[in-house]
Parts: sequence; structure tokens; C-alpha cells
Amino acid sequence: MPSRQLTLPRLPKRLPTRRAQSTAPVAGIRIGATHVAVALAAPVAGPLAPRVAASAPLPTGAVKNGEVLDATAVAGAIRQAIAGHSGLGKQARIGIGCQKVAVRVIDLPPVQREEDVVAAVHMLAKERIPTAAENALIDFRLLPDVPGENGGAPTKRALVVAARRELVDGHVAAVRAAGLEPVGVDLLAFGLSRCVRPTEPTLLLDLDGVTTLAVAGPDGCRFVRTIPAGIGTVAEDLSQRTAADPAAVEAALLGDRSGVTYDVAEEEPAVGRTIRAIASTVRTSIDFHVEQEDGVAPAICVVSGPLATLPGVTALLRETLDLPIELAGALAGGADPVALGLSVEEVR
Repeated sequence: MPSRQLTLPRLPKRLPTRRAQSTAPVAGIRIGATHVAVALAAPVAGPLAPRVAASAPLPTGAVKNGEVLDATAVAGAIRQAIAGHSGLGKQARIGIGCQKVAVRVIDLPPVQREEDVVAAVHMLAKERIPTAAENALIDFRLLPDVPGENGGAPTKRALVVAARRELVDGHVAAVRAAGLEPVGVDLLAFGLSRCVRPTEPTLLLDLDGVTTLAVAGPDGCRFVRTIPAGIGTVAEDLSQRTAADPAAVEAALLGDRSGVTYDVAEEEPAVGRTIRAIASTVRTSIDFHVEQEDGVAPAICVVSGPLATLPGVTALLRETLDLPIELAGALAGGADPVALGLSVEEVR
């Protein structure tokens, strides 16, 4: 399989777990807006635990809105993160997530042969997903059939992912320049789902440079969207209101206050404005999933990403989404939960 091809795990028959570690280890790599994270799951039974966990900061502007703009800078950060970690190996699985990736549930015609299913998915994806119209990588996984009405034939349904080729190529180039070999490209949402291993309908939110929204359950993700807002949105808001440098504001939000030139009391309202805007879009997206795709409303929300750790964010999400909130980092043993989940595969 070409290394830059999207690889979606097929729907598991039971809870997502790990394959036996009989082959070379595969590191999960998350390329975020402010840092890169690398993780490798330990080959033990039960919940994921990291064997290797590392991260390194990214220079401002190297990644924007989920897209690699400076592959050299990103490669340098990956090399810094993995330096000195033995047992990591050379293979990597990369997570992607931005508005150049589209995820849709598509009903398929009543075809049986695998090659006909593949052909139908590609044809319908190009018709119904703008991202898939040209120069896109397309992959899918079959979902359980939808029972027919009044005893009629069931409808085949697939979760289809279409990603613009230049987005995938940028991530792959950065990882290769760091001396690693990509063996797969997966969605950030799928990595987070594997780490969380939800046992009930769960809203997953990764609050980074952009926000990745997913609804997942024991059988994996059924609904994925990208919201173009995140920690950079907070920094831009503060910068416009205080005339401070956006890069210095973002660094201050993440803990480096050496360049602060504004009243820090402005931070909480700015964070609140962004979180409320994200929450509004999340609620609308969940309503669509429930009403238009026969989805199930989530019972809990699990959050990850740099914006999720800022003061007051979880409390505000709890208020605006009316859901219990948990931090995914608590499940990852000190590793980035997305990177940790990317280092394993679901059972096929």
C-alpha cells in the first residue's frame, strides 16, 4: 500500500484493541498547530499505555489550520522529539484533520462484490463530497447495514473520507525528512477514538489549531467534522483587541509569558468567546448527525488538545454543551492521546 494513502481501519466486531506486536513498531505522530507529539503504545493488554511519549514545539507559522506549511521546520521538531528514544523504530502513522478533509456517511447501491463496492464509493464520493471532486485521496469503511422498511432489502452504508492530496503530501514530506517512513495516514479523530475506547456514544473534541469533532461509540467513529477555530483563534482575538503580537499571545496562552505586553485579564473573555463559538457549531453538528444520519446523541464529551487545558475551558464546555466533560490526557499516561491512538490499529 502506498505510504501516502489514507488507511481507515475496517469496522471492528468488538472494542478497538491492539494487534499483537509481532511486526515492527509504528509510532503515532500528531503534527499540531504549536507542537509535534510522538507516541508508541506498550505491547500490553488492556487500556493503551505509552512505551514512548515525546513532544517538541513548532515555530510559529510552520503549521496553520491543520496544514504543514514548512516541512523543514516540522521535520526538525520531529527529530527533536524522537532524539534519544530507543525502541521507537522507523515506521510512523500520521494523523491529519482540517477543512481539506471531508468525512461523510454515504448510502451505497445493492452491490456485493468488493470491487463493485469500491467503485460505487469512489463514484458517489466524487458526486457528493466537494473535496473528492479532484486531486483527492479517498478511502472508506463499511458500516452496519441499515434494515429495510417493511422487510425490504437492507441498505449498505459507508463512512467515506476524502483528503486533498497536497495536504497528505505535506505531512508525509515532513515525516520522511525527519528520517521516518510513513506507513499510513489516518484521521486525528480515529486516533483519539482508539485512545479513549468509548463504551457509549461519546463526543470527541480535539481543540488545537482547528477543532476536530467526532461522535464515536464501541464500533468507532460514525461522524467527523472540522471546525476552523482553535487556539490560534483565541490568539488572533486577543491580538486584535490588545495590539499584541499574535505569536507572543499564543506562547503566553501555552505558558511562556516572557513576551506578554497586554492585560492578562483579557485572556479569559477571549477564550470564552472562542469556546462558545465552537460549542455552538458542535451543537448544530450533533443535531444534524442525529436528525439527518440517524445518529445517537452523545452522553459524554472527551476533550484533548492545547486549548482544552486552558483555565476554565472544561467548565465552559460543560455549561455550553450540557454534557459531562473528561480530559483525554488522563487516559494517555502522559502521552498525547491522539498520537498514542495513532500508534495502534483497530482489529480488522
